[in-house]
Amino acid sequence: MRFLILALACTSITAVGCSREVRSTVRGKVDYDGQTLNSGYILFQVNYLVTEGAEIASDGSYVVDGLPFGSAVVSITVDEPPPPTPEGITPTAIPGTYEENPVLIPRKYDSLETSGITVEVAMPEQTFDIHLAKPEKSRRK
Repeated sequence: MRFLILALACTSITAVGCSREVRSTVRGKVDYDGQTLNSGYILFQVNYLVTEGAEIASDGSYVVDGLPFGSAVVSITVDEPPPPTPEGITPTAIPGTYEENPVLIPRKYDSLETSGITVEVAMPEQTFDIHLAKPEKSRRK
């Protein structure tokens, strides 16, 4: 009986240890109309649940760790820098890192619902470069 309890306990511990979910690291570069983004934030939402993100570096690169495998929607946000303050006035603290001359993108990319950017996260290490396009101008008929 003791042997059976010990065997079950060892099996349970092994099963728990083996059930760790494999996570992915997704890396890439982002550009808009051929111009490399020099700032911003990228956000991945996988299977409508898990959300992870990272800063976009000045060379347009990003690395997002800890994504589970599955279908992901992506949003990208680029903030304009705060306006300069008049001399002698202390600026208020605005969180975030701002590029002096950011590559600005259309607001549609700010939202997971409207960005239209999707990727299948399927490997432990994955590259996903993103090429954002200018929206087409609609013609009046």
